[in-house]
Amino acid sequence: MRVFRDLIIISLLIFCSVDIAFSENLSSDLRNYRKIKLPYSSDELKKYYYWGEYGLYLSPNMPFPFRFSNKEFSFRPKLSEYVIKTTFYFPHCYFYYKDILYKGIIQMAMGENDEKVFTFQLNSYDSQGILIDAILLYRIQSGEISYWDDFVIKTNGKILIKQHQKQNLFEPDEFPKDDKVHTTKVEYQMNR
Repeated sequence: MRVFRDLIIISLLIFCSVDIAFSENLSSDLRNYRKIKLPYSSDELKKYYYWGEYGLYLSPNMPFPFRFSNKEFSFRPKLSEYVIKTTFYFPHCYFYYKDILYKGIIQMAMGENDEKVFTFQLNSYDSQGILIDAILLYRIQSGEISYWDDFVIKTNGKILIKQHQKQNLFEPDEFPKDDKVHTTKVEYQMNR
């Protein structure tokens, strides 16, 4: 009888410990992200990809990938033209600005002509963890047209983005005017 009682007590303790640990994990997945302080720039992302013989590759030291929720997957981020999401992403960083949680995620998406595209996306969430908005801040892609972006998130919540593109269809001496890099500047302000 004593053995039976001890077995029940041990089982309850294990069940409660697992339940507490599980509920903490459900309420916060931030342990998979690195907390950052602003300002933050695209220079921090260059260590997560490299160019190989057949194009763009993810760095081998990436964290374990996560699957998008249905809402996150169906949500179209701003500035994401010509980029097709994959179902997985890599958690990268997080910060709070004016009581809004911002999470930065990395993914290897697909672009035009099935080219691999390295992206960094910033998602914002309210206090209940509901997705508010998303924006694609960083994109590296080569192909017939190369795309690359630079960004900085300032401490005042301003996001400055420079989007670059260059045509690669012809040799520079064939059409010198097509060898030019076209740059567009975009500005956003984080707010409620």
